[in-house]
Amino acid sequence: MKPRVIHVTTIGITAYRALLAQCRYFRQKGLEVGFVFSPSPEGESLRDLDFPVKEIFINRKINAWSDSGAILKMFRYFRTMRPDIVHTHTSKAGVVGRVAARLAGVPNVIHTVHGFPFHPGMHKVKFCVYQQIERWMAGITDIMLSQSGEDVITAGKLGIKPRRGELIHIGNGVNLIEFDPGNYSPCRRLRVKEGLAVMGSDPVITMIGRINPEKGYHDLVEALRQVRDIPWQALFIGPDEGFGAVLKQLINSCGLRDRIQLLGPRNDIPDLLAVTDIYVLPSYREGLPRSLIEAQAMALPCIATDIRGCREVVEKNITGFLINPGDSEALGGVLRKLLLDPGLRLQMGQEGRQRMSRYFDENAVSRKVMTIYEKALKYAHI
Repeated sequence: MKPRVIHVTTIGITAYRALLAQCRYFRQKGLEVGFVFSPSPEGESLRDLDFPVKEIFINRKINAWSDSGAILKMFRYFRTMRPDIVHTHTSKAGVVGRVAARLAGVPNVIHTVHGFPFHPGMHKVKFCVYQQIERWMAGITDIMLSQSGEDVITAGKLGIKPRRGELIHIGNGVNLIEFDPGNYSPCRRLRVKEGLAVMGSDPVITMIGRINPEKGYHDLVEALRQVRDIPWQALFIGPDEGFGAVLKQLINSCGLRDRIQLLGPRNDIPDLLAVTDIYVLPSYREGLPRSLIEAQAMALPCIATDIRGCREVVEKNITGFLINPGDSEALGGVLRKLLLDPGLRLQMGQEGRQRMSRYFDENAVSRKVMTIYEKALKYAHI
């Protein structure tokens, strides 16, 4: 009988975009792989690929009633499926999934840290509460993996330690064949796609991420207002998490309605990056941002905030620029520099592509995780 692994994520897009390639690799290596996440369109897509999917609502906010319900449903599912490994991802699914797996007697409970929920600048009480929750959760976790090297160091300082050793740094990566500028014509000015109107030779500035205040969309709009004397177009890509109306009002008040397109969630990210000239991610908190890796893999110069995760991807002043969170003036300044210097954009983009090829190949991450699974399965049978 094949060893069974169930991945738990809060939403389906995490499973589909961040984990699918790994899970295909695990299946090739002889594992049976399934998913649990909130009802999402990606459920059908994964079922079409013959992955078992159980949809259980996981509230992204802390809610004792709904969280208890999710734990109970997951507990029952795990008792029925009897997985050898439950592997949770992100903070909220990590709490709910790990509690349910431990109660269900799953022999190996593994969690990947995609960025701790506490971060500098957070209210002190909230910071301490989240930090303590992570300590408690580590105590019921057999193995903890981290995409970010900085999070491994933070965990060591704060005493966040799983039952079997310390956090293991696995990094993050993307499919460097899918995200390859060589797949596209050198002349990328034919920019007409379904639902997209990017015409002419004006530089395109793109940002991908959930539309909420934490991602820094408002800072980017303010920075774009500062450079409205220069030709450019902008694409904002991602699902609205209740901040969309505020963002649209800000765009209108800055007189940028005709220059910024809000595209919502998309499943053609490589194509959208292929028509992009500058990628921006002004987040206040990240784990190890996949969108930034994808943009650098597509040979795009990147501007990001100087925070955990972002500074592991962007090599400062080599593959892009790092600015302080919330500093829209500095963001406007480096945007102006890149907009006016196509040669610098090309140079930074090429450096970024080479760096991603060296350090951010998802095949290497898959091999690391598979080795960890093999050790975990042997450990459980000792």
